[in-house]
Amino acid sequence: MLSAIKGRTTELLKPITNILAKIGIKPNHLTILGLLLGFLCAYEIYLGNYTVSVILLILSSLMDALDGALARDKGMITEFGGFLDSVLDRYVDIAIFFALGFQVGWVLAVFALSGALMVSYTRARAEKIIPKCDVGIAERGERLILIMIGLAFPSILESIVLIVGILSHLTALHRIIYTYKECKRKT
Repeated sequence: MLSAIKGRTTELLKPITNILAKIGIKPNHLTILGLLLGFLCAYEIYLGNYTVSVILLILSSLMDALDGALARDKGMITEFGGFLDSVLDRYVDIAIFFALGFQVGWVLAVFALSGALMVSYTRARAEKIIPKCDVGIAERGERLILIMIGLAFPSILESIVLIVGILSHLTALHRIIYTYKECKRKT
């Protein structure tokens, strides 16, 4: 859902990307910074420091938005940059759900993590056979927003992780069905 506003996000972030480009910051620098902030967030979740973890998750997500915006805005898009961004996003997701396992239980955390990974995997595999497969309600941005809400209100964190898991698996299923229909339409 949030991927539909990617172009507008690039425009909104243009003043920041202009400054970053002037001081020599590259998209991959932001990608790596987002990874480090995501790992710090996971550590703070593990410790139960929810306020700090929300701030770190917001900053990590901002780096994730800025790396793509900078690449698009300044013509720095590379195949490796897109690959690196995607892979490091998965590492952040894994770290966050791993840390959540200490707070909400392992079964629930693994359920949500497996859904999140399947959302990414179904898109990657589908886009080898169809042009685009970004359908579904729980892409990474939506999942992170939900987790931020859960961390901001720890009394509902367990419910939020469950919701993330359900929505993620529904999104993966939606992508499977969408890809099937697109493949049938091509034949």
